[in-house]
Amino acid sequence: MKTMLYSFLMAAAVATPLVGCSDDDAPMEQRDWNTTTLFAASDAAAQDIYYKPLSGYVGDPMPFYDPVAKDFKILYLQDYRPNPVGTYHPIWGVSTTDAASYTSLGELIPCGGINEQDAALGTGSTIYNESDKLYYTFYTAHKYELAAGDSREMVMMATSPDFKTWTKSRTFYLRGADYGYEMHDFRDPFVFRGDDNLYHMLVSCKKGGKGVLAEWTSSDLKAWDHKGVFMSCMWDRFYECPDVFKMGDWWYLVYSELHSAVRKVQYFKGRTLDELKACTQSDAGLWPDAHEGYLDSRGLYAAKTASDGTNRYIWGWCATRSGKDNTKAIDWAGNLVAHKLIQHDDGTLTLGEVPAIAAKFANAAAPAIAAKSTTEGGS
Repeated sequence: MKTMLYSFLMAAAVATPLVGCSDDDAPMEQRDWNTTTLFAASDAAAQDIYYKPLSGYVGDPMPFYDPVAKDFKILYLQDYRPNPVGTYHPIWGVSTTDAASYTSLGELIPCGGINEQDAALGTGSTIYNESDKLYYTFYTAHKYELAAGDSREMVMMATSPDFKTWTKSRTFYLRGADYGYEMHDFRDPFVFRGDDNLYHMLVSCKKGGKGVLAEWTSSDLKAWDHKGVFMSCMWDRFYECPDVFKMGDWWYLVYSELHSAVRKVQYFKGRTLDELKACTQSDAGLWPDAHEGYLDSRGLYAAKTASDGTNRYIWGWCATRSGKDNTKAIDWAGNLVAHKLIQHDDGTLTLGEVPAIAAKFANAAAPAIAAKSTTEGGS
């Protein structure tokens, strides 16, 4: 039914925080929400190659190649420590041309009010519509306090003519319960262009208790047709942050496996979208390679890709640990980590170095020898 919806160098191989400051000059990482003295939205970065804002951390990157500005824009969920109650994870952004140095774009899409559907924001995706010269960002809207019949999560949309000023649609609300999906797990919308010249939107959700990726299509990014289940998640799994793209003759789905026993970024491949969809049919597990499509270790999560037509990079976050202690469980969000995606003749994927990052470490330097202590045992 057609409906007008209401309107790396291998840095990520370890999960330790990528912090390059001493204790004396470390940037402030905690935010006091009881003060009216707030950080500016354009705070300088604390770290650049593996980006981290001056205050807080990067969560769930949403990379996008901007065909107008000819650069990559990486939107992300800004994670403060602590976050304010109820309204958290506004969408911030950075831009880059080489995945090795970044310019902060500050806050792009703010959280809604405490009683609004998008009190907290979640993962989404951005696409440019040439016909109306607008950027569209579809994102997860997470409600804080639920009344009877409310959905915890919906998909909402914001548009911008210049990637600076964003306007939230007050008529576009995509609610899973309207299409037979469960009310509270309905998130991570991803929009891509298919070979049919239509826009396709995938949403991570549940149907009958089972994780699925649901699909809608549109010709204008405004009116959407529900197409049913694009792919069922195998067994008891849930695929977060889906990313679908075509590279050469192959279609790929990159996703992050939520299950605590896995918690890694993986992929499937197919010669067509239909072949890609069939990779999990009847819990078959048609893996693309000998290691179940794993792209990295547990040090990389929520990774998604973008291409300038020549190179395709993948950005994810490398988690921190409380107290910078490797024996503790990982925290959500961290530093932004980029790799170059390498496609092999058989269609399999691996990760490679980002040339611009490698170039920054290309000059060998002789180690400096510090003066030796004259005191026994050193001091």
